[in-house]
Amino acid sequence: MPISAVRLVHPIPDPETGIDRDVVIRELRAVNFRHDRLTRTTEWDRYVPGLNVIIPWPETTHPEEKAHPVDTPRQVLQEQTFMPTLLHCPMPAGMVDQLRNPYSRFRTRHEDWYLAKKEAEDAEKKRLREFAKEMRTPLQELSSKLKAEKKARGEPELSEEMLEKIGEMMAKNLGLDEKGVEARLESLNT
Repeated sequence: MPISAVRLVHPIPDPETGIDRDVVIRELRAVNFRHDRLTRTTEWDRYVPGLNVIIPWPETTHPEEKAHPVDTPRQVLQEQTFMPTLLHCPMPAGMVDQLRNPYSRFRTRHEDWYLAKKEAEDAEKKRLREFAKEMRTPLQELSSKLKAEKKARGEPELSEEMLEKIGEMMAKNLGLDEKGVEARLESLNT
């Protein structure tokens, strides 16, 4: 028997006599949709088009939950049993490594032995760098000498002749003659 042959039978009151009688419902339509965002469920009413009757959904019954001897009473669950203090650590020291990744690059708290080890590694790297500075080639020494001389000279200063030459080249590139340059300077000054 195909599912399309199954029909709903529902008691509907007879309009003439007022007595309920079972009626075979051939067509049902869904109307009055309601969506509950919290439970993410959609509900609707079942409507019989020819009779203008809304058929209610069957009542849902929730089974009664029995309390068994192994169940924990709600009062015991809601009772606060742990009171943290500032005198004692709230958890064993070994538990911290289970909660935080001890190998994370974002870790900021370290043990003293780890910090001492890292400081020793940094000191060794610095010692090796200083040792490498002692073993230099003549080209490296010449390069460092030239850098020191250049730093000692300071920043170069432009003389009046250089500034005039730069101005002439700018005027030439702009295509201005002497009168055009003077007019341009006056417009900039005002």
